[in-house]
Amino acid sequence: MSLRYRAINWNRQKRIYDSVLGLSVLAHLAFFVGLGSWIHPYATVETLLIRGLGTAGLLLLHVILSIGPLCRLDRRFLPLLYNRRHLGVTMFLLGLAHGIFALIQFHGFGNLNPIVSLLVSNTRYNSLAQFPFQQLGALALLILFLMAATSHDFWLRNLTPAVWKRLHMAVYVAYGLLIAHVVLGVLQSETSPLVAALLAVGIVTVIGLHLAAAFRERRVDTASLASRDGFVEVCPVESIRENRAQVVSAGGERIAVFRYGGRVSALSNVCAHQNGPLGEGKIIDGCVTCPWHGYQYLPDCGASPPPFHEKVATYQVKVVDGRVFVNPHANLPGTPVEPGRIESALKPEDRDEFYVGYEPDAPPELAKRTIRIIAGLCAATLSVSLVLVFAQQRFAPAAFEFQQTKEFEGLIEERPVPSLLVRRPGATGAVSALSRYPLVLPGKYGASPSVQGFNGTPVHLQGTLIYRAEQTMIELIPNSIRALPLLPDQVASQTAPDNDLGVFTIVGEIVDTKCYFGVMNPGNGKVHKDCAVRCISGGIPPALLVRSQDGESTVLLLVAADGRQLNGEILDKVGEPVKIQGRLARNGNTLRLNAEPRSIRRF
Repeated sequence: MSLRYRAINWNRQKRIYDSVLGLSVLAHLAFFVGLGSWIHPYATVETLLIRGLGTAGLLLLHVILSIGPLCRLDRRFLPLLYNRRHLGVTMFLLGLAHGIFALIQFHGFGNLNPIVSLLVSNTRYNSLAQFPFQQLGALALLILFLMAATSHDFWLRNLTPAVWKRLHMAVYVAYGLLIAHVVLGVLQSETSPLVAALLAVGIVTVIGLHLAAAFRERRVDTASLASRDGFVEVCPVESIRENRAQVVSAGGERIAVFRYGGRVSALSNVCAHQNGPLGEGKIIDGCVTCPWHGYQYLPDCGASPPPFHEKVATYQVKVVDGRVFVNPHANLPGTPVEPGRIESALKPEDRDEFYVGYEPDAPPELAKRTIRIIAGLCAATLSVSLVLVFAQQRFAPAAFEFQQTKEFEGLIEERPVPSLLVRRPGATGAVSALSRYPLVLPGKYGASPSVQGFNGTPVHLQGTLIYRAEQTMIELIPNSIRALPLLPDQVASQTAPDNDLGVFTIVGEIVDTKCYFGVMNPGNGKVHKDCAVRCISGGIPPALLVRSQDGESTVLLLVAADGRQLNGEILDKVGEPVKIQGRLARNGNTLRLNAEPRSIRRF
């Protein structure tokens, strides 16, 4: 116990634990980003980092939730408990980094504040398949923030242990929200069953350990005790080890009965610090010492030795014919009680490897065992990391030549979407000799304001290429457009008529062209829905992504029936399967679907 608050009670063991924790987190991120970039060359670093941080936090949360029941089932896991707060704060920081990167990636650089965008981009609360999973993750992160911010003993003391404990039990609410976040998000996009299988194993492990610990603890609470003159029989005195306790349940409470120096005393089993199990502790220097954090109490009165002020309830106890009896009615915390006397000879003092986390060194055998446990957990975690890296769905061959500015010359086309028409090398004549490159601005903005007044004008401009397969787009450098002398053959090509292919009803997914063509990978699906909403609302041209039965994909530029660009009127149907009836046309290398917004139906 300590008289003053300290930021961290460092000792050799905590330094070892935290070093192993830090190295494990770095190894996981290295696997995800480094090895992931090698296995998936078309994956963006941002995507791999978001996934790496998220999986690291979720894996660590499973470890944290497993430590408690493991300690109830086997005391050899108890040393892991001393560092659980460090694990919790680290897990929150990983989740915070994951959330910040995701918020910037999916909601930043657009026409709404990122926090507002998070709340309004997807409001499909009436659909399980399209339920807004990102909000679930944000709510879980808020709970974890409250827990991390109040993890220090200062808050434990000022909130009171009961309130603090209830607040930190909210970790199970956060866990449920994060499982829903993953199930309604990633699992709807990843096709490998390994990802779902690993998540199922984690859930079953956490629930199974808690149930096993609960059934074991239930035996103590349901054990029938004989009664005599208002006292209940606990056990033969010889069954209690010297300086240790026997825990019984009586009067609706757990009571720890300690044997020490020819005497027997009974205290509440609940430590006043963090509700730790005093009955699993040991009498050290004449005080009952909690196995969780080392808080101490005098066994005959339940009060902490001066200058400390913590107190626990005491119970009347007596020894009759070599058997221990306890009155189940608790005295007020700190009430002195005459210990029961033992007439039999004293047992030698117990020499087991009792250890609490504030001590500088664990007993050698316990330290070795703990290292083996931690090494096993690290190996298992890194194995899971490897599986997750390989289990990711293959990324499409797409690229964004970030910060690689190039020079372009061609003809500006304002409608249906801002584009640059460029003559193919060696080509002559008609529109088939031209390539059409849609234009966008940096961030989540379309290029309409920048090309206004340049329609049909040959220009020189600067930009960055975005491409996927045969689809290419240019991210325009603002204010880089410069008019060139008019080229008549280009004007003729630009005004060539569409090749009308007829009216069709087509099923597909509405995506934003900038992300799908290469800025983000994957740039479609539910995980990208919120980002696509921001991009399309900012003026980036929408498209209908159509997949054939053999997996081949086709992109149809989506515009209104009158040829104007569609934006705000289709936002509620972005990123999910839709059925659209419209007129299909081809112009050069561009397929275009002209349709009215009211013809778009969820499929």
